Amino acid sequence: MKLLDRYMLSSLRGPIIYCLSAFCMIFLVSSLFGNLSRLLEAAPPLRDILLYYLLQLLPTLEYLIPASLLLATLYTLWQLSRQNELAAMRACGVSLYRTMVPLLAVGLVFTLVTALIKETAAPAAMVWTHEFYQNGFKRLEKDVRHDVAYYNTADNRLWLIGALDLKTPRVFQRAKVMQERPDGTRAREWHTSKAEWLDGQWWFHDVAARDYDEQDNPIGELKPAAPEGGSVLEMSGFSERPADIVNELRDWTYLSTAEMLRYLAAHPGLSEESRARKTYDVHARLAMPWACFVVILFGIPTGARGARHSALTGMFLAVAFFFLYYTLSQTGLFLAKRQMLSPWIGAWLSNIVSLGAGIVMLVRMR
Repeated sequence: MKLLDRYMLSSLRGPIIYCLSAFCMIFLVSSLFGNLSRLLEAAPPLRDILLYYLLQLLPTLEYLIPASLLLATLYTLWQLSRQNELAAMRACGVSLYRTMVPLLAVGLVFTLVTALIKETAAPAAMVWTHEFYQNGFKRLEKDVRHDVAYYNTADNRLWLIGALDLKTPRVFQRAKVMQERPDGTRAREWHTSKAEWLDGQWWFHDVAARDYDEQDNPIGELKPAAPEGGSVLEMSGFSERPADIVNELRDWTYLSTAEMLRYLAAHPGLSEESRARKTYDVHARLAMPWACFVVILFGIPTGARGARHSALTGMFLAVAFFFLYYTLSQTGLFLAKRQMLSPWIGAWLSNIVSLGAGIVMLVRMR
């Protein structure tokens, strides 16, 4: 069976490469011509242009890869059916389901690859390309934000930051941190000239502190809080990370799934509507990569019967499938974000329906 698996994989490899390359080229060319006048005016270095389009391509792969897999699967099985190779395999005692195992394995591999890209490279790529575009196709050496406020709802802690550079978010200048009681009154506050994140915890430089009573009245004056003879105080009890504060300043869609979940955990006081919207986005991040597996499952029974139809019919079926798939995705989004449907059902709706249709077609395949 290893020979059969290798043959099926080699038959699918070429069409996938061609389809994915063609889609990537179409995307890059259309984007390049859309920005051509601005690029000529800004005249950035060639390496920056190449990096910009490479990074811009990464988030788009979650749409291009499923489209490429579906077309490649339909074409490959159409060719095998047209040349009676699938019939020959069945005549040799190999079931049609067994021949499809390598194709499903390809779908699973691309699902994992797409999920990995979305969780690692894609969020940072979206941030970099957005900043590069907004800055007129020029690199930002610094991205300093002033008077930033961050409230950790879970720990009742307020940060007031005089200045921070998003390029080096591990250092905050002129920070004031207030620890509050559950009733909202202040318990203690720290003033520091520099808050620095090192070795997984915060270190406050030139820090002074002051306590408050239960009526929110200050007890005494600000006093140096660092150990005697030193100027740095270790803040080991703080759970905030630089990324938590930086993510408050960035667009929600630029966060990874792990960062989204951490954001939701740190904001238990979100309104029901806001939490439903954000929960939908988390599930959508998890659901989208599975389109790679679903399209192959749908494409197998469609392509296996393709010898009776023209290649144009296969193209039409592919377009129709994607239209229905993304229509279901938008329907789920609409219903979930208006709380007419559970967020997880709305996010997984297109996958659930397509998976069910694919399994039914696969079972009925002869």
